[in-house]
Amino acid sequence: MLALAYNDGVMVNSSMLAQSIGANAVTIRKVVGQLVQAGLVDTQPGPKGGARLSRSPELITVEDIYEAMGRPAFVSGHDKDPRMQCEVSRCMPHVIERLNQGIADKAAGLFQRTTLHHLVQEEIHP
Repeated sequence: MLALAYNDGVMVNSSMLAQSIGANAVTIRKVVGQLVQAGLVDTQPGPKGGARLSRSPELITVEDIYEAMGRPAFVSGHDKDPRMQCEVSRCMPHVIERLNQGIADKAAGLFQRTTLHHLVQEEIHP
């Protein structure tokens, strides 16, 4: 999203986005699909196609992006079920949930007031 904000109004193809962050273009297309569904990105197929922001970077917040991505966890554990005979293992899902909720509560205000425009101006063009 930051690359799209930096190139505001320009169609950026998935290969260019993938190369800029060292990711697979298929992964980028999947993420772009989620952002399209959320109304944050427009796409155009074809050789001159790509993705661009659907509205001004001043109007897209980090909260909008976080929501579009399904509010991913900040902290995660392993994918195995807890061992119920172990007190530590048994409580870990609750501990991780508690940590994620605490971080989300702290991040909410920052995410809501930070726009892509702010990030471009403050981090790329300081």
